[in-house]
Amino acid sequence: MKSWMSVFALTIAAALCLNSVCALSTVSRDRTRIESSQLLPHRNGWNFVGHADKADITTLVLALKQRNTEELTRHFWRVSDPRSSQYGKFLSLEEVTEIVQPHPQHIKDVLKWLQHYNINTCQLVQTRDFLKCRVTVGVAEQLLETKFGYFQHTVEKDHVIIRATQEYTVPKEIARKLDFIGGLHRLPNVGNKLKIKQQMPVPEDLASFRYGVHPDTLRKRYNVTDNVATNSNNTQATAQFLKQYYSPADLKEFMNHFGKGFPHLTEIAHEIGPNSGKTGLEANLDVQYIMSLGANVSTTFWSTGGLHEGQEPFLEWMLALSNTSVIPPIFSVSYGDHERTLSAEYMERINLEFQKIGIRGVSVLFASGDDGAGCHRFEDESYTFEPDFPASSPFVTTVGGTMFTGLFTDANEKGNDISGGGFSNVFSMPKYQEETVTGYLNSSVKLPDSKYFNSSNRAYPDVSAMSDDFWIIINRLLMNVAGTSAATPTVAGLIAMANDARLNAGKPVLGFLNPFIYQNPDIFFDVTLGDPSQACWLDDLDGYYVSEGWDPVTGFGTPDYHRLVEAAMKYS
Repeated sequence: MKSWMSVFALTIAAALCLNSVCALSTVSRDRTRIESSQLLPHRNGWNFVGHADKADITTLVLALKQRNTEELTRHFWRVSDPRSSQYGKFLSLEEVTEIVQPHPQHIKDVLKWLQHYNINTCQLVQTRDFLKCRVTVGVAEQLLETKFGYFQHTVEKDHVIIRATQEYTVPKEIARKLDFIGGLHRLPNVGNKLKIKQQMPVPEDLASFRYGVHPDTLRKRYNVTDNVATNSNNTQATAQFLKQYYSPADLKEFMNHFGKGFPHLTEIAHEIGPNSGKTGLEANLDVQYIMSLGANVSTTFWSTGGLHEGQEPFLEWMLALSNTSVIPPIFSVSYGDHERTLSAEYMERINLEFQKIGIRGVSVLFASGDDGAGCHRFEDESYTFEPDFPASSPFVTTVGGTMFTGLFTDANEKGNDISGGGFSNVFSMPKYQEETVTGYLNSSVKLPDSKYFNSSNRAYPDVSAMSDDFWIIINRLLMNVAGTSAATPTVAGLIAMANDARLNAGKPVLGFLNPFIYQNPDIFFDVTLGDPSQACWLDDLDGYYVSEGWDPVTGFGTPDYHRLVEAAMKYS
């Protein structure tokens, strides 16, 4: 795999400006904002602690406007729709580059603007649509006519990053060539949302465990039984952020205790990025369960673990994917922000990045979040539901959560009231789910007041899985955790198994999953029990209700491995 270190390094003076003609003689004073809504750094858990030193180094990521985005979207849907004659005919990174790379003159114009401020060495990703520059704070303040400060996390005290404390602007002629600039306002979403329910030393005999969820529970529940992957070309991955590292020793011990009923691997095949530091709950959970459900599938641990000179970790991962020729065909991701905290320009561009990934045959699964419908209070004390992104993106598969109705694992499943779900406030409803979601809205199910959500927009989650009472091993302790972060690697592992069956038959992997999912609702166990999802509990306001078929708590329900594979094998 091509790493970030092999990114095309661009020295502006050498590559484009061979003589003084390249330098801008003047810089336009007619400036404007790129992002229509610039929310200054604000998030629970982060505090402004002082003005940044002008000599400090910060990283800016310039998202260059792409060409042919309508063509990209059309091609994305063709290769993703099982009913299309182009289904599964995915593109290489080089072919994607040919579609989206910005106009060469636009790149030159942006570089000449940077050179005017003596920013002479930046890096372009392979698709040439992101430009990454390390600059001093003093230069960045002049470039963008803003000020920078230090922000420290209130719990993770070593997390100190640099962000702009004011809005930023650029010359109008440059604004037309950029979607946004990263590293200015968005603060990383630091902190574990996983709920720790209990912990204990690892007992010598785990065979009699009837309480809680472990790999055998899920493999039996979702009809995987003793099926494991056999194709040597099959891979799967988890994406981790902000110093979430897994422990190889914990993984091996987990598999030794909980993997006795099925053939399995005990080691990660590939590590990309850092994995040296304090073991993270999220990282251990992801690798232990994706490797238990996607048993024998070669697994990649893709870590965007540090703070990257204050860079946004999720954006950093997007850049890495645009710069890596061969990537795993499935990612399990547990990361998100409230839509409200992000600009529309940023989210729309990230949606294009998801299309760039999907057109290459990659399934991206996101946890739906652990706040139910969510709740945002306005200054006037009114409130509304709070959708999350990327969970609300039409171009990812979003995984909600269920739990057992009783104490033991032979009980039925019900919706978990923490399961994130609802309707986007930004993205219109994609065609693949229009009929399904309209059916839900027109059914007899009790709906929240329409003032709290936008029923014409993208609805999520798409599917769900168990998300409560998961046993993991961390630092040689047995720990019980809960959250949709547990459901996501579970579903990802099952999708990896479906990919395995297709690869063994000489077929391509599934790629972007949602058209396949909405055309095959019978591959899921319908979850019809459960309390309404959480919302504004201080005001006694419930979220959404579980119902027959699709609903905004459990999606279509939980996967049946045999029916999943049978449906996947129907298509060429």
